[in-house]
Amino acid sequence: MKIALVTEYYYPHFGGVCEHVHYLAAELRTRGHEVDIVTSQIGDAPEEPGLIRLGRSIPVYINGSQARITLGVGRGTLRKLFRERAYDLIHVHAPLTPTLPIFAVEAAEVPVVGTFHTNFGRSLAYTLLHPVFAHAARRLDAAIAVSPTAAAAMDRYFPLDCRIVPNGVDLHFFHPGVPAPVSMRDDTPHILFLGRLDPRNGLSELIDAFGHVSERMPDVRLIVVGDGPLRGHYQRLAAGNPAIHFEGAVKEGRPAYYANATVYACPTTKASFGITLLEAMACGAPIVCSDIPGFTDVVRDGHDCLMVPASDAHRLADGLLRVLRDRALRLRLTEAALAEVQRYDWPRVTDAIVAVYQEALGGARAPTRVGR
Repeated sequence: MKIALVTEYYYPHFGGVCEHVHYLAAELRTRGHEVDIVTSQIGDAPEEPGLIRLGRSIPVYINGSQARITLGVGRGTLRKLFRERAYDLIHVHAPLTPTLPIFAVEAAEVPVVGTFHTNFGRSLAYTLLHPVFAHAARRLDAAIAVSPTAAAAMDRYFPLDCRIVPNGVDLHFFHPGVPAPVSMRDDTPHILFLGRLDPRNGLSELIDAFGHVSERMPDVRLIVVGDGPLRGHYQRLAAGNPAIHFEGAVKEGRPAYYANATVYACPTTKASFGITLLEAMACGAPIVCSDIPGFTDVVRDGHDCLMVPASDAHRLADGLLRVLRDRALRLRLTEAALAEVQRYDWPRVTDAIVAVYQEALGGARAPTRVGR
């Protein structure tokens, strides 16, 4: 097939949607499909084969996180591109999101698949402009949600009948036994935070919790991998603590951080899935994470992770200390995680997505669930 993957989010922006699109495109290409990633221009991001950038992406802040919208692209531009490239199928990620995704849905003249990636409560836009969004939703030939949590969020507004196909993880790239980065090459216990630096990812609570951990285990170090406009804010919260290291954004070197962390802390307050959980599991990092919908679709407390209440720095500190002090617990969590993560390997996830493509193109109904 000739496929367009349309996404508002792609590198150099970091996040779950870009990771999903990147690895899905790579796996589809290994199967002989011709795939273009259609996104917008962020800064001076370079051109790449199979990557089409249109318009200009700008950040906006909404729902406790950083979102993006594309300026300078309309339905006509996308319809012209789709006709010239003669795609067999358009796969739009976050398809009811202004501006690029929803314009792509409306411009498409071939079957359209939409994947929903987000968890949210109420949506003022979906309420006030429901006919507009409902019209776009009806144009989807098939809908995917990355988790039951993401499907439930959309079901409150639109009868999409989403197939549950989770995010995947590249088990060839993320694996244990990777040499440690320079900042972790000693016997010091390391707590790892890896993610975009925005409020919903819980770094404020982790910095607070780390203070409590340090009082009882003074030799522990916190490694923060990630970046974002709020980096300066979090560095001020750290108040120059020499045991907190801000590494900045890391792409290719992420497995080294996961594989050498004593514990991976993921104190996110709202999520639809949790791609970094899969990455940590694949690299054998014991996990302490928030007990929230989206994460409970992926991991189980006491089996392959330790869960704590979200936004509770004291309980987060207690969970981290428990894992730091108990080597047997770390080994048990790691062994279970390495077994569970196999079901999220990208070839398996792509099988389920291709089955949805076949349905959208007129084949039999696709399976409704993969993963847990």
